Amino acid sequence: MEQTSRTELIKDDLSELEKLIGHLFKDKALLEEAVTAGSYSTEHPGSPNYQRLEFLGDRVISLILTEKLLASESLDEGKMTILRSELENNQRMAEYGEEIGLKSYIRAGEKRETISAKVVADVLEAICGAIYLDSAEPEKMNEVEKFIEKFNLFERIKEKMSAAEDFLPMRNQFENKFREVHRCNPDIKFEYGESGEEHQKRWKIELCKIKDPQTGEDVELEGVKSDTWFTTKKEAETDVIEQAYRYMEARGWQLNCA
Repeated sequence: MEQTSRTELIKDDLSELEKLIGHLFKDKALLEEAVTAGSYSTEHPGSPNYQRLEFLGDRVISLILTEKLLASESLDEGKMTILRSELENNQRMAEYGEEIGLKSYIRAGEKRETISAKVVADVLEAICGAIYLDSAEPEKMNEVEKFIEKFNLFERIKEKMSAAEDFLPMRNQFENKFREVHRCNPDIKFEYGESGEEHQKRWKIELCKIKDPQTGEDVELEGVKSDTWFTTKKEAETDVIEQAYRYMEARGWQLNCA
């Protein structure tokens, strides 16, 4: 009886999620797979997790964004690559997932409130993969596009295209602004945390400091640190540099203010 109750609960959840997504699945198992984290399938052998669908969804989203950028006919390859990366990175995908309350529908072994931003991002991409497989030709790409339109991705593309500075990677934007104010390059130091086996190492930044050009002292940027794990140090640094930019901007790019 308990198992039946649990099954009905999953179906109810999926029905609600379908409404949020805007796609009625012919194969409900695809959506169930898309919202199942590895931690859940470890505890429930035989329950496939989102990994294969996330792999597909990532490629589908990338192709849709690439087509939209190519249609603009105003960007070179380098700018398109930077802009696409900005729009489809894990942080952005997690934000899109939070917009529709996706965390409430994820099946995971851990408590719902501890589900990481990366898992939310992966599940969102997996849902795109599930929509693609569930849709008939020639509407596969169109159905995924309808879903990602919910997050105003294409409006965001237009906004980014109107701001040339945004084509620079965040680290370059940070360095340019710091030089403008302090007439020198920023000396940034990170303290890293790491976890996982050697072949599956993950990284986060636990502390970020910048040398004050006036005093020569390293100043900690309070609260500027990773709130999730990343697969590379570079991804972790990019996330924290974006936080550091907002931190410095709020302080008029001064390090010695109270």
